[in-house]
Amino acid sequence: MAKVRSNAHLYLTQTGDAAPLAEALTSVTKANPSVMTLATANPDMAAGDFGLIEGTDDPHLDGKAFRFGAIGGAGTTAELSDFDGEQMAADATGGTVQIFDPVDEGDGLLEACMANITVNGQAPDSINLDDMCDQTTVLGAPKPPTFTFTGWVNQDSAGFKNLIQASLESPKTARYMLIDYGDDAGYIFGPVEIGEVSVTAGVNAGLQFTGTGVFKEVPTYSWAL
Repeated sequence: MAKVRSNAHLYLTQTGDAAPLAEALTSVTKANPSVMTLATANPDMAAGDFGLIEGTDDPHLDGKAFRFGAIGGAGTTAELSDFDGEQMAADATGGTVQIFDPVDEGDGLLEACMANITVNGQAPDSINLDDMCDQTTVLGAPKPPTFTFTGWVNQDSAGFKNLIQASLESPKTARYMLIDYGDDAGYIFGPVEIGEVSVTAGVNAGLQFTGTGVFKEVPTYSWAL
């Protein structure tokens, strides 16, 4: 089995930004690659953006985020990378998409440079179904994972400042996070809350920060699409 080298990058919704408006979909095709069509062209849509799809009534699509491949129709269509639409029962119609743009500066998700990112799964609760005649225990709904991260303090980095602001705000605002492991390794995408961030200062050493967070819903894992 081939091993994949990680090239992890963390992107987070900018402080003060609302989630992107939901745009109407016309269809998502049962094909490989699957193609998403917007009801109204979005000329700012670009390859590498992410689309969070809802409301199609297809379990392969709803609540999941997809990286865009080739863009066509002057911003009307986008290929959904890492997704084989042949597993769908038929073309999906209707629904909406929120489009996120991972960038270093400007509008979109801001990158915070990291040294290490760890996503920790949580076991689902168990449900006891015992009755007078039988004893049965089943697993409940999956729980969203938690995550930890470490990096180096960089006061000139807008992404670092954004991460610290996310940890300090109260009450927490809705944010989305992308952990991009590189083209060969995939990504994790979903709504998050950033917890406490600590800074470690060693003598004659770089300032290092560590932090924690939790996904608010089970995120999209690209390797499970």
